[in-house]
Amino acid sequence: MSGLRRLERLKPAAPGDDALSVRDERLIMGRWSGALWLLAGAVGAAGQAMPGVPHDHAWLAWTLIAISVVYGAACLTGVIPWERVSYGGHLAAIIAWQPLLALALWASGGVDSYVQPVFILALLYAAYFMPGWMAWVGVGALVVTNATPLLYTSPGEHQAAARILAFAVACEGVTLTLQHLKRRLVTAEQAAATAPPPPDPLTGLHRRDALDAALERAVAQAGDPRVGRRAGDGGVRFSLLLVEIEDLATVTDTFGPLAADRVIVDVAESVRGVLRPSDVVARTRPAELAVLASGAGEPGSLRLAQAIREAASDVRPGPSAPPVALTVSWALFPDESRDPAGLFAAADRGLHARRRLPSSRA
Repeated sequence: MSGLRRLERLKPAAPGDDALSVRDERLIMGRWSGALWLLAGAVGAAGQAMPGVPHDHAWLAWTLIAISVVYGAACLTGVIPWERVSYGGHLAAIIAWQPLLALALWASGGVDSYVQPVFILALLYAAYFMPGWMAWVGVGALVVTNATPLLYTSPGEHQAAARILAFAVACEGVTLTLQHLKRRLVTAEQAAATAPPPPDPLTGLHRRDALDAALERAVAQAGDPRVGRRAGDGGVRFSLLLVEIEDLATVTDTFGPLAADRVIVDVAESVRGVLRPSDVVARTRPAELAVLASGAGEPGSLRLAQAIREAASDVRPGPSAPPVALTVSWALFPDESRDPAGLFAAADRGLHARRRLPSSRA
């Protein structure tokens, strides 16, 4: 499978992501094509002004230069909407340009043409951007076009055959190299896209993005018709608990930042120690942890909150300091919300309400 085809599959998280990535790639292709054709037109104009360049067909050369500039500007400015064109359409454009490139070679000296090195621009474009076999077709078309001077030049004249053969071999090497590099790039991007998010560096717990992903999965599985469930079924429950370390700023001011970090680590270890393997815990804010407790209703959430408070009851910022206090709140799925953002909002509202209660309350 080609690198670009694999690249199309890198973003499966949301509907339409694949299509969006492909459109973006084609948009980039169009912009690059425009820039390269403008550059080719500039090279052609500069070459026509230099000594030693044949001017027997100057009118044709300037016409082709004008076409290159206009076409390049249309691509670069988006007048030609390349992002809406298929890869086959991009390949067709490459092939359609070959007769004009052959005319440019003929009008500027044939096998001795100063235009021939500019073919490298089209070669790089086709070899990198076109997927799989299309890259080879596009590059092959350039090789054939570069060989057209043999139609009106003896193979031995100016080493025509040898120069054309060398160009063909160089095209093969460049294409193999760029296709290999594209595959490596796509593989690296795919690995980065599927790698788990890094943990919180202080506690080793998950971060907020990992918890969000777990919540999304839990909500989706609860409403997955393949397992005979609908969001809101009585048997499909879980809760989101928020655990806040109270007055952590005071701990920092009184005992120092290292003591505050140790409190966070000890509380995290205490929370992790009372959870089941199926639960997910993350550090979502500097002084806040969040727990996704599968299968937990109101009684189970209350028991878990009490277990967390008891487990952390010996965490102290210093030898003579009192234990840290925790405020714990929770929101139930599907009772209080049926989406992750709503669950966080409901749990956060409960957290704010419980801050005003005596610390013995969960």
